[in-house]
Amino acid sequence: MVIPITISIIFLSNSNKFTNLDVDLYFNGDNAYTYVEDQLNINTTHYRTPGTQGREDCAKYFVSKFQEIDPSINYTLHNFTIHSIGCQNVLFKMNENFTNILILGAHYDSRARATKDSVNQNSPVPGANDGASGSAVLIEHAKVLYNRRQNLSVQIWFLFFDAEDQGDDYSHGILGWNWCEGSTKFVQDIENFYDSSKEHFDAMILLDMVGGANLKFISEQHSTSSLMTELFETGRELGYTSQFPSDPIINSITDDHVPFVNYGIPSADLIINFWDNPAWPYHHTTEDIMSHISNYSLEVTGKTVEQFIYNNYLETNDQFQGYFPWNDDFNLPESDLLTLIIIILPIIGIASVLLIIRSKLIKAKYSV
Repeated sequence: MVIPITISIIFLSNSNKFTNLDVDLYFNGDNAYTYVEDQLNINTTHYRTPGTQGREDCAKYFVSKFQEIDPSINYTLHNFTIHSIGCQNVLFKMNENFTNILILGAHYDSRARATKDSVNQNSPVPGANDGASGSAVLIEHAKVLYNRRQNLSVQIWFLFFDAEDQGDDYSHGILGWNWCEGSTKFVQDIENFYDSSKEHFDAMILLDMVGGANLKFISEQHSTSSLMTELFETGRELGYTSQFPSDPIINSITDDHVPFVNYGIPSADLIINFWDNPAWPYHHTTEDIMSHISNYSLEVTGKTVEQFIYNNYLETNDQFQGYFPWNDDFNLPESDLLTLIIIILPIIGIASVLLIIRSKLIKAKYSV
């Protein structure tokens, strides 16, 4: 997972708190845990590093798991090349009869070098949390949602990104790659994957590092704030107040949702504090392994997103009022924030001067 950049001063808005739809949730954290373990066991030499057999076998693993759900499920292998290395995003579609699309995304590549490891900086990262956890949640979501697909009024994409995690980390670059190569390439080619004359995107939800022990999500500031707020409130209403705190850490993360935000799709990144977190200090080290993965963290993430989908797309639902279509975004880019400050401060100054003058005039009037 990539390095955070500048901290924003914009907080989550929760002024219009809602109540979740009363519906049974079936996401199983034990199943998701098994899918994380499966990914780590595919190749224990290079794990899922781009350009390796492990990466190729992991993509085939996704296809096999989705074909267990439905042998005829529609999937696309999106091939691209970075520095002469072949890479591959994997896209599965469900409920294609609907023209509105919800994207659930996660990256599945593991980092080629453990650049934050104090001993083994040249060793590959197993990547249990970063990012096998998000990929595992997507597989379990597909199983659960498939059984209710006929009651959901949305097309769902399950999108697995390659080549997210190979960028520069504390001056230790890998092959000169950038972060989020796979998602960037996918959005560049996105017109090839849907009919823009008939279909449209409702939202994109990215799951990154969602399975580690001591799960606590941050307020990620590139995310569309109304969408992020709804996900946080959904989780809190389920009782996950520690994982979705009312005073979350605030930061801006360059992650796979950013190309989708830039494309105009409301997007949210469910991610933890990975840069300064004593409760989970294994980021980009060889200790990102199964012993630091929590069934409960996976279940919290999975059930929250499952509930979010039912809240908004269960056809029998005529009660829930959330923030759809998630157009409101209170997280201003820094350039816009600076512009706003430049505009507002003089106005405040002028208003203050006028108030002082008015006060003096009134005082002078009554002192005569």
